[in-house]
Amino acid sequence: MSRPRLAALLLATTALLTVVGSSASAHASAPAPTSAGIDTDRRVVLAFLPVVETPPKDPTAPPPTILEILDERRELALGLSGAAQGGYLQDQALLDIGQGTRTSSAAYDPRTPTPLVFFPDSRGGAFMLGWPNIVLRAGSVPAVIRPGALGALIPGGIAYVGVRGRAHKEATVAVSDADGRVPTISVGPSADIVTRAAETLKQHRMAVVGLPTGDRGAAALDGLIAARAPDELLIVMQTPPDFRAPQLLPTGVIGLGPPRGLTSATTRQPGLVAGIDVLPTVLKHLGLTVPKDVKGRPYEIAGARDAAELEAFSDRLRVIGARRFPALEAVMASWLAVLLVGAVFADRRGVRWALRVGGLAFCWLLSVLLLTAALAPSRSTELALIALVSFGLAMLTDALVRWPRAIFVPCAVTVTAYVVDLAQGSDLIVRSLLGPNPRFGSRFYGLGNELEASLPILLLVAVAVLLHGRGRSRAGALLFAATGLVFGAIVGSGRLGADVGGVLTIGAGTAVAVLCMLPGGITRRAIAVAVAAPAAALGALAVLDLTTGGDSHFTRTVLQADGSSALVDIVQRRYELAFNVLKRGLMPFVTAIALLAVAYGLRYRRRIYVAVHDDPAWTAAMYGSLAAAIAGTLFNDSGPLLLLFGTFVLVVVSAYLRGDPDLETRAGRPVAGFGVDAPAAQ
Repeated sequence: MSRPRLAALLLATTALLTVVGSSASAHASAPAPTSAGIDTDRRVVLAFLPVVETPPKDPTAPPPTILEILDERRELALGLSGAAQGGYLQDQALLDIGQGTRTSSAAYDPRTPTPLVFFPDSRGGAFMLGWPNIVLRAGSVPAVIRPGALGALIPGGIAYVGVRGRAHKEATVAVSDADGRVPTISVGPSADIVTRAAETLKQHRMAVVGLPTGDRGAAALDGLIAARAPDELLIVMQTPPDFRAPQLLPTGVIGLGPPRGLTSATTRQPGLVAGIDVLPTVLKHLGLTVPKDVKGRPYEIAGARDAAELEAFSDRLRVIGARRFPALEAVMASWLAVLLVGAVFADRRGVRWALRVGGLAFCWLLSVLLLTAALAPSRSTELALIALVSFGLAMLTDALVRWPRAIFVPCAVTVTAYVVDLAQGSDLIVRSLLGPNPRFGSRFYGLGNELEASLPILLLVAVAVLLHGRGRSRAGALLFAATGLVFGAIVGSGRLGADVGGVLTIGAGTAVAVLCMLPGGITRRAIAVAVAAPAAALGALAVLDLTTGGDSHFTRTVLQADGSSALVDIVQRRYELAFNVLKRGLMPFVTAIALLAVAYGLRYRRRIYVAVHDDPAWTAAMYGSLAAAIAGTLFNDSGPLLLLFGTFVLVVVSAYLRGDPDLETRAGRPVAGFGVDAPAAQ
């Protein structure tokens, strides 16, 4: 921060301190709630256990991890908690816990929250200096974000218990959204932190405890467990560290049921919860109403308690981002090698063979990524497997199945494999290199943007192969419509794909494919139906989600939106995020390349697709795929990313079609390209 901005911030904070102080005095003068005035004996302790930030005295014996410390306490149900959505920031992770809802950090202005300063007052409480700026920043987001909602919703507020000499970041969770004030604090030595926590619970229904580090922290946790009353809910979570990389925070709970695994309706992943789930979990335990704008869901006890599996899951998610581009580079390099080998040994015939094999390899790629997700190999092994297995399957498919039917095999296998995994809870999808990574908190299950752009195209291509050579017909149009309807329901269902953007993508692609297959040609009525198809698909998704109890992000955000203004906020937020993606790094450049590739394909379509020029099914599949890519770009908060992936898959399919063994014979004849009667382009 520049000096002028820092000075302005200090002046603003000083000016607001008077207002905040008067509000705090009003709170302090009110009588503190007593145990007799509280209508329930239920209490909650939310304890934060920080990682050891200093090097161990004995390097040969590093301190145990937070997950190991929690695992040793067998009374605790165990899981990992997603810390933030999008880019990770320590302060934002703590704010999200206290507000019970979150959005991408890219939606905030400014993106980074104002650093908060813990400032004790003279009445036994404390202020969070800088809190007014936090409230103003939350107002910049086109969504309902209430910092400090947890402290405001619990009668009497939340007490904070901490250790001297710390910054007390954990107190952020214990503030009121009105004035950023902690009503009661107890800061002292670590030796009596358990006793001080017990004393605060006599006057408050909830206490946030910042535990010491290392062995003292583990001992204090044992004390909290031993002192826990029968109706007390104890949640212990790793303190969000001051790192930049996304985090999954080890979390333990006593008071919800047997010590098994943790999950929630937010993540629907065994062993995984989210930071925003703390607020509804606490309110539910205390018998308080959870506001509609809270997007988190209460913790649930489900599945096995397996710290080793949690560690393996976290380790796998940690390497996904770093392996994505190397995997793509490995497959591209392999394709180049295959292309050169084919050209050297068989000239043009070899090049066409290489185009077929490369196209098939990329169509097999998504299935291979599920295989490596299940194996979780080392980096070098995974990259080698991806390239070797993809091209091995491609060569085998090309040798056994004639062109152009060979491409049906990887397309059908891939779509089926992903549907099966969705039905089983997305276990492999979230571990694959192109799946949604729960560490980033945007999506914990279902399909991510890359898959949303790719799978519909593979589906349309598979249908085109089934209808190859049959001409336009109502039966063909019905097959495109039926497969699109079924796949859209799977992708959009809150219990499966949970991808509302995918429904619009598939709906648009299917509608255009159906138009191209109608035997009577494209009429105004057909166009009107096609335009209405995505909206109709969205309505059908709403019915499906409500009748099946999907409780997806779509249900909570759109169907349960509080009025039209909330819907406007959703649309505005999605396009703001899409524009932020477009501005990032090399994205403007690669987006322009994708648009040029689309323009080239449209202009010279008669020459590029000469091998299938007279086949309406392929015309429908290719135009439908392009429509799906465009719709995904327009309706998704990662807009340009879907255009890139959609265009890339179209290029891959086009390469396969250009690999026609009889291409030279076909190219010598006049053709009409994709329903346009005209001579072949020279």
